[in-house]
Amino acid sequence: MVHYDPGQEYTAHHDFGYNQMSHPNQPSRSINVLLYLNDVEQGGETSFPRWLNAETAGGLDVKPEKGKAVLFYMLLPYGNSDDLTQYAALPVIKGEKWMSNLWIWDPYKG
Repeated sequence: MVHYDPGQEYTAHHDFGYNQMSHPNQPSRSINVLLYLNDVEQGGETSFPRWLNAETAGGLDVKPEKGKAVLFYMLLPYGNSDDLTQYAALPVIKGEKWMSNLWIWDPYKG
């Protein structure tokens, strides 16, 4: 369970881990599901600053709305970490934000 009050944020980061060379096949988070538990009056978007697709680039901001979920894969099909999955919780301006993370682990990364 995650809670943000006005002014609180979480700067851009990845949720996957980098394996040590001595443990190349250690488990890693491979899929992330963000579940929004309330409507935020203003701010609090989840920002993907490196997001791009075939038509646009420049980031993607998802407005937190009760019942909405965001699912994204953090590993590429061949097992490498996807650097484009970097994301941030932008500051809540008005109201509060409640959400939950669900991480699905890949038992064999590498």
